[in-house]
Amino acid sequence: MLAGFAVAAVLLPKDHGRTYARVPTGTTPAQTVEAVVHQVRLTASDRRDLNRTLVAFVRTGVTRADPAAAWALATPAMRSGIARKRWNGGELPVQPFPARIPDKPSWNLLSAYPGDVTVDLLLQPRPSSKRGPIAFAVELKKQARTGRWLVDSMIPEQAFAPIGSGKQPKAVNVPNGKPPKGALSTLWFVVPGALLALIALVPILVLLNTWRRNRAIERRYRAERGL
Repeated sequence: MLAGFAVAAVLLPKDHGRTYARVPTGTTPAQTVEAVVHQVRLTASDRRDLNRTLVAFVRTGVTRADPAAAWALATPAMRSGIARKRWNGGELPVQPFPARIPDKPSWNLLSAYPGDVTVDLLLQPRPSSKRGPIAFAVELKKQARTGRWLVDSMIPEQAFAPIGSGKQPKAVNVPNGKPPKGALSTLWFVVPGALLALIALVPILVLLNTWRRNRAIERRYRAERGL
């Protein structure tokens, strides 16, 4: 009997354990690691193209002199949700302003990533206007197919009183409920416990950064006016 079991153990095929092929199930998305995008240096050609787009958009769209021409200077994202007829009638997502059109616009670079640039643009009013200067945060994106820089958003940051009024500059309320860049989300204030100290510090840093930025805009404005 024992001899029979021994022979069967040798001759019968052995089970080395089941193996399973590891194949995607399709229920879980693949995990990818996003590359870190660093800021880049603007070339002289980029600056010329940015100036050309800014001047043209201010002349046609911001002043509302020719909204139809401003359509081709805006990205599809900026035109999204606005019918062409309404746009041509002056319903642009940009605050209108009676700007004096400069040969070379006055702006400071805020950020420059590949194909995506944000600048502080300072506009002066026309001499006949009773308005003061105004500063906009303008984001422009470079189109891959044409290489043109188009306006993606234009948000007012700070408005100045007319010359000789003696009034201090003030922040501008952002239309459509969009917060200015750098604003602190209220969600930070619900973090309990150990983050309370950090929550107290973050708004102070944001306010300090906003104050320094507004002071820089004001100094640039006064320097241009010779004040």
